[in-house]
Amino acid sequence: MSKSVGHYKILDRVGAGGMGEVYRARDTRLGRTVAIRVLAAEVANDPARRERFLLDARAAAALSHPNIAALYEIGEDQGQVFLAFEFVPGQTLKSVIGGRPMNPRRAIDLAVQIADALSDAQAEGIVHRDIEPANIIVTPKGNAKILDFGLAAWTAGGAAREHAARAAATPSTGSATVPSTVAYMSPEQALGEQVDHRTDIFSLGIVLFEMLTGKLPFIGTGATALALQIVQAAAPAPTSVNTSLPREVDAIVLRALAKSLDQRYESPATLAAELRSLAAILDLRSESAAPAGAAAAFVPPRRSIAPWIVLLLVLAALAAAAWFERTAIERMWRRTMAPRPVAGRLAGNEDSVPSARRHSAD
Repeated sequence: MSKSVGHYKILDRVGAGGMGEVYRARDTRLGRTVAIRVLAAEVANDPARRERFLLDARAAAALSHPNIAALYEIGEDQGQVFLAFEFVPGQTLKSVIGGRPMNPRRAIDLAVQIADALSDAQAEGIVHRDIEPANIIVTPKGNAKILDFGLAAWTAGGAAREHAARAAATPSTGSATVPSTVAYMSPEQALGEQVDHRTDIFSLGIVLFEMLTGKLPFIGTGATALALQIVQAAAPAPTSVNTSLPREVDAIVLRALAKSLDQRYESPATLAAELRSLAAILDLRSESAAPAGAAAAFVPPRRSIAPWIVLLLVLAALAAAAWFERTAIERMWRRTMAPRPVAGRLAGNEDSVPSARRHSAD
């Protein structure tokens, strides 16, 4: 591989898929990191297949949603057809699940994001056809990003689903090797029938089941057996696998996993709305439970009241002493500063002075 494709500088090889090699690259014009997919030579050199691929790619490029990895450019350089996608850092949802149940509230939030993306794609008439945890990246901020939207016919996952459908139709050709994507097929895919947006709803139902329980609803020893399970076996209720889940999840997941298209959610938007309602219920339960727990957590330890009684007695004594001291000072002040009485009045003879004056006059 050359060091550049068009105006993209190749940084390193990320992997390979049904469409061809995948590289991390730098857009030298806009200064952003992108994922470059170089179309496999057998497709690029076949005029009919190449035209079909470009038609699908142009349709995918019309999608613009925060939960869909954007297709920035469809280009050609030195005979190589390439696609420049948004580079999405993070982990695959498969790695995030890791065979263990996720927090139900987080699982529901991710499922809402995926359903919103499917709803946007439905409005553009695009079906993903290969919804599975390996095709969904969870970013460091906790957002879901769906990869390869509208290009399942050209991916390894899409090819595996088609192969499994053929194997189910002719069981003698079944293989014991089960590609991971087969477990997320819809019944109509397994039967090789026409699909629409409700196929993605079924696959999302399996993804949600796995997020909530850490397990898959359908299990088979080979691709053929697994495809037959998807077509024939009833899906178990999530709470029968993970008893700690709220009961409300059962109705939502089982409706998404209905075998009949007509019994499934009519649109991803309807599924997203029900998931949001469930999220609101769980939030209310959490909020109503939090105050009681918080109050119990902050009850002060029981202490003796004796120190408080002593403190009150000391304060009362100080107040009494201050009152008595003030009273004594006031009495002393009155005795010291009061006007001195007249001598005659002290003798009890009020007329003595005027009488003497009268005698002297005579």
